[in-house]
Order: sequence, then structure tokens, then C-alpha cells
Amino acid sequence: MPSGYPENTVSDRETTVGKPGLSDHRVFRLTSILALTVCLSSFDVLQSADNQEPARRYRVIFNCDGHAVASDAQGDLNQWLENLFGPLGKSHVDALFWCDGAGGNTANYDSRVLERTGVQSGEPRTYIDKWIDEGNDPPKVVVREAHKRGMDVFYSFRINDVHDSFIPDEMPTFKLKNPHWMIGERKYGNVTSFRTALNFAVPEVRELKFRVIEELFQNYDFDGLEIDFLRSAPYFLPGEQVENAHLLTRLLQRVRRHLTERGKQRGRPIRLAVRVNENLHSCRLDGFDVPAWIDQELVDFIILGSGVMDIEIGQFRKLAAPRGIYVYPCLYGWPSQYSPIPAALASGLAGNYWEQGADGIYVFNWFPHTRNNSESHGLYMAGLLRQIGDLSVLRGEQQQLMFAVDRGRPQRDYHHNWLHCVLPAPLSTKKDLDVTLRAYDRFNDTAVLHLEMEVEHLQADDEISVGLNGVPVTSWRRSGVNRLVAKVPAAQLHYGKNLVVMQLVKQSARSSAPRTVTAFELHVSRASK
Repeated sequence: MPSGYPENTVSDRETTVGKPGLSDHRVFRLTSILALTVCLSSFDVLQSADNQEPARRYRVIFNCDGHAVASDAQGDLNQWLENLFGPLGKSHVDALFWCDGAGGNTANYDSRVLERTGVQSGEPRTYIDKWIDEGNDPPKVVVREAHKRGMDVFYSFRINDVHDSFIPDEMPTFKLKNPHWMIGERKYGNVTSFRTALNFAVPEVRELKFRVIEELFQNYDFDGLEIDFLRSAPYFLPGEQVENAHLLTRLLQRVRRHLTERGKQRGRPIRLAVRVNENLHSCRLDGFDVPAWIDQELVDFIILGSGVMDIEIGQFRKLAAPRGIYVYPCLYGWPSQYSPIPAALASGLAGNYWEQGADGIYVFNWFPHTRNNSESHGLYMAGLLRQIGDLSVLRGEQQQLMFAVDRGRPQRDYHHNWLHCVLPAPLSTKKDLDVTLRAYDRFNDTAVLHLEMEVEHLQADDEISVGLNGVPVTSWRRSGVNRLVAKVPAAQLHYGKNLVVMQLVKQSARSSAPRTVTAFELHVSRASK
């Protein structure tokens, strides 16, 4: 309690507030104390003044991986800028979340906290060194060029990236000198962690990551910071994620406090985004206490998922919307084995997410640049960036849509993602296989709908039963080696979740290999307007 207030102030409030005859002076004094207490409490959880001003809502957030657009330019600075910004012109992209392409353990910029990429391995990325020596420090150039185009730009920090497990030039010296900072290869259920994942229970790890952020916002004029927690779990030893969640919350509090102070010095707020799992239960299992982050107003944007298709937007919106915090689903195909993500699937998912209440769309690992594209992505992605930020535009211009049952299963760097994911899964003669197909759209009789399922080791005389929302689907025909296709009427589809039930009625004697369903999709062709 500040000096000058009587020691019995709190007890006075407990015995006299609300009683007849309480003086106006006493009410004013006690109200002031309560207000001060609330202010101090609010400071403790970092509900900062800059968050009183609403953040800008973006139609599309484009997360740039950073590496391919730079390496594909082959040292040509102007080509690098064209690779990065060219496909974003005249699009719905309002914000660029830029990763420097080094993974967060080394730096592709002029840093005194992290060593330059390739120093430890003796394999420097010389084009980065050249640009810096010429006065073209990449973050400064990216910020300048984004602002020139009227676009906000965030630094996307992959705070626990594990690419250094298999990319030698990204392995930093600090990990070699401090092996006890790393988790190593440990079992988390059915998956094994990468050997270079950092243990955020170690104070020195959290301190290093904070110092990286501190330096970035001392030296560069980014509009915000994204902490990408999905690059990558785990953050703690097996079984210690939930009990250590408060350590990540404290780190976020410290980051929020620093960004608030930097924002005051600049005269404009610096925003904070986080990317986390696609549902609250998964977040909890990984040690991400998102409800606390929302309640304390530590963040401005919450990005959901990494490759999953079934994202629980409503769970997060219910908590975030009253606080003015925006929720963005991540549109990304590779972990679910759609890479690059087909235009029809991207369109279907974007429509799903808008209908579920998303504040915008976030795209990850899209590479729409045209020259020397090492990722083999296509021009169609640039076209999608001019559609997916507006549902009416998307529906007006996309006649081909695809909706798919989530697949991929948890992988080594996504331990608790895909809790709703079932595929791939074996078919059985004894038990039904139930899956959910989400299609948040209404189709009229002019639309042509086909179901497609992919079954490993499928034989011509296998007998498989499929029901869609309780109605048998019987018009199956072969399409390729392991594919079946069937036409279904639009009236059989539900808006939102559709239940699909499959069973192997009879297995051919030609093959004893298990029949595994690896994909189940709805393909829609709509009449052009």
C-alpha cells in the first residue's frame, strides 16, 4: 500500500462500506484506493494502455518462410524483393509476418545476440552476408518495403525451431555448448521429439529468447511480433507440460511489457501474435495457457493450427472476442499431406473458416513467386490471395471446391495437434470407421458433388460400405489404383459437420494387406455465375 494511507484502510472498508452515514470523503478515499489497487493489478497482468486502442483487423496474413524467397533469388536483392512482395500486390494481404529464414536459433540479419547462420558449421549463407555488408540488412529492407506498400509487417519468431536437427548450417554454437538446454529424443505418446528441441524450463533458454526479441525491437521498426509456438513442440519434458505452463505465460508477460514500453517510445503500439494448436485441449497439453493469455490481454492475435484442417475457431472466439483479440485459422497443406495445397481445398477451407467466425485467414508456407521456385508452388496461389480474404469474392470466383476429412496424424514436431484427426485408419470387417467431414456451405441442385475415398491395397472385389449422414452411398466406381468415386445429391450434405461411416464388408482373398483409408474428400463443381 502506498505511504500516506492509514494502516486500517482495508479493514475500514470491510466494516463500513455500504453502511448508512459513511462520509463522502471516506467513500472517495476508499474508491480511490480500490481504483489504485485495480490499476496495480492490471499492471501486474500487463493490460497495457496501448491495448486500449483496437488492433487493425487484417483480411489475410501472409506468413513468409523467408528462406526460399531469398535463396531462390540467388543473391539478387531486387529479385528477392520481387519474390516476396510481387505476389502480394493487389491482393487481400494486409499484413506480412516475416521470418528471416534461419529458424530462430541463428540470424539472417545483423545480430549481436545470435550468431549468423552457418558460422558454426562453416557453411555461411554468403548472399545474406553480402546484403548486410552493402547496407541492406534484411529486416530493415523488409520493413521499409512493406510500409511503402501500406502493409503492416511483423517479425515471425520461430521460438523453438528444430530444423537444426537436420539442416547443419542452422545448428547454433549455444546448443553444442549447452546440451543440457535441449530435450533430446524422448517419447511423447506415439511420437518422438527432435533432438534439438529446447527445454523452456531452463531459465537460460527463456532469457536467450527474450534477448533475441529485445534486440529485434531495438533495431528494427516492425509493427508487431509473432511468437510461433508451433515451431515447435515440445517445450518441456514429457509429463511436465501442464505444470510448467506458467513459465511460458511469464515469458509472454515479459515480452508484452517490453513491447509496450517500446511502443510508448515510438508513439504507436507494437502488437503481439501467437500461433498455437487448433483447440484449447491441445494447447493445454502442450503447456500453452491460452485462456490466461487472453484473460490478461497479453496478445492481440491468436493464430490456430499448422496443417490441420479441423480448427475449433469458436472455442477461441468465445474467449477472445470480448477482449478485442482476433482469431485466425492457419491455411497450410503440407502436414496433412496436401502439398502444395490444391486451390479447391484452400478455397473450401477458407470458406469453412469464414463461416465459423474467423476474423481473417492466415496462410503459412505459401510460395507463389514465379522465378526459380524451389518449392514447386504455382501461380494459382497469388490468385487465391486475391480471393480468400473476402467470402463473397471467394464464392463468386471459385467454382471448384474441395472439403476433406482431416488426416496426417501427429508428427514429431506437432505432438498434440490433430486430436480430431482420424486418418489414416484401417478398415475392419468387425468395426465401423467413423470420420467427420466439415463443409460449411450450402449447395443447390446446380452443384455437382462427388465423394472420393482413397484406400491402400484396394482390390477390385473388395466390398466396402459407406454411409453419409445415415444414408448409404452406393454409386461407387473405380478411379485410379486405390481411388473410389461416387456422386451424391446436394440434399444429402449437412451444413457444417457431416458424419461418414465406413466398413470393410468383405476383403478380397487376393491380398491380406490391411485396407487403410488414407483420404476421404468431397469435390464440388458449381455453375459459374
